[in-house]
Amino acid sequence: MTGDDEQQLFAEMFRQLDRIDPWLKRLDPDGPRERPQERSTLSRDNKETDPHQLSQAAWHALSHAVDHLHCLRTLLKDAQVMHMYAPYSLARAALENASAAVWLLAPDDRAERILRRLRFAALDIRGSESAMKLLGATGPKTEAERRDELKAIAKRRGVDEREAVKHVSYAEIVQAAGDAMPSGNKPYLLTWKICSAIAHGDLWATLNVVSLEELPGAPPDLAHLKVTANVGTLSSAVRYAVRMTATGWRLFDERGTRHAR
Repeated sequence: MTGDDEQQLFAEMFRQLDRIDPWLKRLDPDGPRERPQERSTLSRDNKETDPHQLSQAAWHALSHAVDHLHCLRTLLKDAQVMHMYAPYSLARAALENASAAVWLLAPDDRAERILRRLRFAALDIRGSESAMKLLGATGPKTEAERRDELKAIAKRRGVDEREAVKHVSYAEIVQAAGDAMPSGNKPYLLTWKICSAIAHGDLWATLNVVSLEELPGAPPDLAHLKVTANVGTLSSAVRYAVRMTATGWRLFDERGTRHAR
């Protein structure tokens, strides 16, 4: 890849990352508090899932996605530093959180949206309870009591109680969110898997995201390689993370303005 090719890839990546500017304004703590319009689909969803309001969970996930994209832009564009591996962790977090928002908001069926919100809450309960056990701490309610509250919401809304607290993995979330995208789930799921594997230091992913150049002088049966960051691979990961984030905001606005049926 020539220097001109890399510059074009950087320029495209920066164009993608600059899409976050209006999202940053929406997340400004000093700005107006955005709420779903009264009688909107999302407003009713909130009432059906209270106190685990669906709009708050989606907003929370989108704020995490945008924050990681902002950090990535600050690193690449402002500081002009291109690390070999670390940017993929930022892209992964952005894609993962944006996917969670899309997963929550995408279904047209309200019962499915409620079910997903409750499963997402159950996932959070498991995480917080696990952390408290490590600390030897206890909360005001037991894990069983917290799960029972989710089951009670499910029962009131005609949702299967067991399904409402069934474990959900981020692999399932990203795959289902990808189903809502025009290109289907494969590029999003693959991007997430690669970024996750890089975060874990997996060799197979490392060899597929860096640029490798064989250098002369190595002993027999050994490779002497120059390893450098691959702008093209990172640019692709950023593109999918930004697209998923944009879809999350679009769905949030559609659900928050469209009248409930």
